[in-house]
Amino acid sequence: MKAKRILTFIFWTIIIAISVYFYYYNVFAYFYGYRNERFGTTLFTNQIWFVAHMVGATFSLFLGPVQFWPSVRKKYIRYHRMAGKLYIVGSLIAGISALRLSLINDCAGCRYPLFLLSVLFLLTTACAWIAIRRKNIVAHQQFMTRSYTLALAFVFVRLYQILPLDFLYGPIHNAEVERTVNEWIFSFVPLIIVEIVMIWLPSLKKTRRANHKQ
Repeated sequence: MKAKRILTFIFWTIIIAISVYFYYYNVFAYFYGYRNERFGTTLFTNQIWFVAHMVGATFSLFLGPVQFWPSVRKKYIRYHRMAGKLYIVGSLIAGISALRLSLINDCAGCRYPLFLLSVLFLLTTACAWIAIRRKNIVAHQQFMTRSYTLALAFVFVRLYQILPLDFLYGPIHNAEVERTVNEWIFSFVPLIIVEIVMIWLPSLKKTRRANHKQ
């Protein structure tokens, strides 16, 4: 039990550290004056979408971890509900703006995984809200896990420069192809891993126990 707590602590420490790193080098840069050509020249061109995405993603990134801590859910129910609502609203804003941003990505091949990632992020977040409205706690927790995993995917896809996967599939000499491959991998492999751990493996355990009883 103690080992599990330590591993859980290490896991969340890494996730939060990665989120802070991403936030510092990608979000703070905007407030210090960095502008990409895709941003446009005024707030009401493409900049409004970037601002909306950053604001919404802030709620997703930093409220997400707290929602998974059992002690917070049990002891501070009002906070859990309020934070959950802010997470859902922020995620919907971040997802909708990401749909627009996917269409103007300077990497043409990256537009497809980013668009699909945005759609899935919106769907899982909406399903989490519908599930809790219907008081289906299990489904709510599962869809929240998926939603937060996809929120982190937006972070992971920005880490390809410091976490290259060349050791897995060899060097790719075309920069756009490399970005596209990494976009697909960092966007959806975490979700696949979550599905395996959350759904596949428990279903096998249940089947084994049922067969043992028979």
